[in-house]
Amino acid sequence: MMGRKHLLIVFNNTVAAQLAHQLLEPGDYTLHLADNCIAARNIIQQQQLDGILLGSPPHDHCLPPLDHLKESGNDPAVIALLDANEQERYLACHKEGALDCLMAPFNVEQLTKSIERCLAIKSLEREKRDFISMLSHDLKNPLTAAIGSIDLVREKRLGQINREQAGYLASAIESCNEVVAMIDNLLDIHRFEAGKVSFHNSSVNLSELTQKVLSGFSGMLKHDQIQLQTELEEGIPLLQLDYHKFSRVIANLLTNAVKFTPSGGKISVRCYCGVSVDSQVAIILSIKDTGNGIATVDLPIIFDRFMQARNHSGRGSGGCGLGLAFCKMVIEAYQGTISVYSKEGAGSEFIITIPIPET
Repeated sequence: MMGRKHLLIVFNNTVAAQLAHQLLEPGDYTLHLADNCIAARNIIQQQQLDGILLGSPPHDHCLPPLDHLKESGNDPAVIALLDANEQERYLACHKEGALDCLMAPFNVEQLTKSIERCLAIKSLEREKRDFISMLSHDLKNPLTAAIGSIDLVREKRLGQINREQAGYLASAIESCNEVVAMIDNLLDIHRFEAGKVSFHNSSVNLSELTQKVLSGFSGMLKHDQIQLQTELEEGIPLLQLDYHKFSRVIANLLTNAVKFTPSGGKISVRCYCGVSVDSQVAIILSIKDTGNGIATVDLPIIFDRFMQARNHSGRGSGGCGLGLAFCKMVIEAYQGTISVYSKEGAGSEFIITIPIPET
């Protein structure tokens, strides 16, 4: 049998919170009471809570303790309780993190339905976090070990192999690396959404970084008989970027270009100092392929999570639509933009624009 749920009621001199206390006191919840947000923070630090019913007075911020909730690691469902005639504050409550808002007067049925719905949402969020953690440890680590073992055989450290066997082993490693990249993208997107992504900036020459990432694709390009054309401007201004994350951004775009470019096709990569659409001096990186292109209907959603263009017919499964979502999140964190220009049957071009900060 499930234990009783622990709810904190924060009165904040509101009629709505007093009403919630009266309605719930004889019920099945264990109630904790706080006169104000300062007292509530002390309870949060000492007690694991399932939900908070927060009286939200007009003269104060809608949900002042939310930052403290996140810092404490205690992540209960928050329901804002509003006194009568405060309909205009519904939107503010939701923007600041409330899962629901109730305006007095309400009855016990309305209140308990709201509580149970919000507790269910939080339960699903916890399951999502557990699933993400499982991806990180229970899937990624064995895949990494498998890649190492396959590589030992491919490099003939355990005996001679023929060319056909080497080709199959290389394909196996490529497939495993693709899955690892998907997991990394999913983990980082989850961290972005949770506000837990940290950036480690250093001075980066984007042309040099692009050249380094390209060197890792030389074997794949040769195997697939794809021509590579580069125009990487030297001496461009340095940018303060996270080297590792931008390496993955470039690798994601190149992986897509290779995957969707047929044998005998061409990929063109340019990096140069130019001017953005809003007339700012910027570093611009362009990756263009001669693949099938992207359907017009797919262009507005191509950077959304789990969205994959439907008319590509290149090699591989096409992925799960996380790579471009990751790229967009990283680039926008640096006030940059990523755009795509494509026409069915005529290839695609992805353009990254990173503004150069004024000195």
